[in-house]
Amino acid sequence: MTPSPAPAPSAEALDALPVSVQTLIGGTGHLYASRDWLRVEEQVATEPPLYAWVDGDSAGTGAGDGDGDSAGAGTGTGRGGADGGGTAFAAAYRFDADSNPWPYARLDLFLRQLGLGEVAADAVLPAYLLGGRRPGHSRVLTTGRPEARAALLTRLVGHAAEAAAARGAASLAALYCDRSDDDLAAAFAAHGGVRVDSYTSFVLDLPGSSWDDWLASLPRKRRQNEIHDSRKLAESGVHYSIAPLTHADIDWIVPLELDLYSKYGNDYLVDEARALHRAYLDRLGPDALLLRAERDGAPVGFVSLVRKGDTLYLRQAGFDQEACAGTPVYFGAVFHAAVQWAYAHGITSVDYSISADEVKLRRGCRALERDAWILPLSQGARDALRALR
Repeated sequence: MTPSPAPAPSAEALDALPVSVQTLIGGTGHLYASRDWLRVEEQVATEPPLYAWVDGDSAGTGAGDGDGDSAGAGTGTGRGGADGGGTAFAAAYRFDADSNPWPYARLDLFLRQLGLGEVAADAVLPAYLLGGRRPGHSRVLTTGRPEARAALLTRLVGHAAEAAAARGAASLAALYCDRSDDDLAAAFAAHGGVRVDSYTSFVLDLPGSSWDDWLASLPRKRRQNEIHDSRKLAESGVHYSIAPLTHADIDWIVPLELDLYSKYGNDYLVDEARALHRAYLDRLGPDALLLRAERDGAPVGFVSLVRKGDTLYLRQAGFDQEACAGTPVYFGAVFHAAVQWAYAHGITSVDYSISADEVKLRRGCRALERDAWILPLSQGARDALRALR
């Protein structure tokens, strides 16, 4: 089966949401739930995202290409948050057996990579990922009275599950839930969701006002190692620069990105990799940045950076292993160049997403524990989840 082409971007689906829901989206400080990022996901999706919302006494769903029923199940009045207990919103993204075989998002591969057992694709797919499909955090937005939040989320999860099932899904999942979010856990549990440990995410809260302050915050031996690495990089002819991403960059960074995935045994569709970078350009503008690593004047690596408010998100990366041999180019990029740029541009935290746990902890990151919640929508999915180790 050949995946269908990505739909043309549309402004209509998000604009058709109730005013209170649009206000909720516009007020978020988190990249993956922001309006601009929702536009990114609409542009790269091979099937339109599913938008689920609850606003007071009304609820609805809409498709990311503007063809859904986002105005049909209750448009809301903009007063639901005040009168009906709150407003909630989450985007959900469809994965099936023909989707990008990325084990941090496609549910069958995600469970296998966690070591929970072999799960047949047709048992849990198609699946909708609620709250986003990027590693690090499944984001569900809410506003209203704190004591009403659990009930609000329970309604949202139930409504999203019904909409996903109506579209033929075998499961609904949120793969990177904040472990301390008891309300979201209760919402999934109320509908028969299954919890498994997910990948830990990491954030560096920048101390002081300069890279020297970050160094000073580290243990003495680690601080000395960072200073030594910085000198070694300079002596080895390694130079870093950060500038807005351009169309010309995509041609040289995607091969490096895919090589890095292959190194760790993961597949990734080249068309999807290229489409995501193009969407950065089209939707994020100057907030889409590229950290370029050069050695003796030739590019040897990159890191994609996205700025959202006072947070810098480190996204894709890739490095020429042979050209970088003998020098800590990767560490210089993500912990020296990125951190120095962050300090210089008013950034207060750097989101390092998942993986390389010890590397990040040693450099001052704090760990954010995550859970994955999976809600089976078919008998096959229920049987597969019961068989998990």
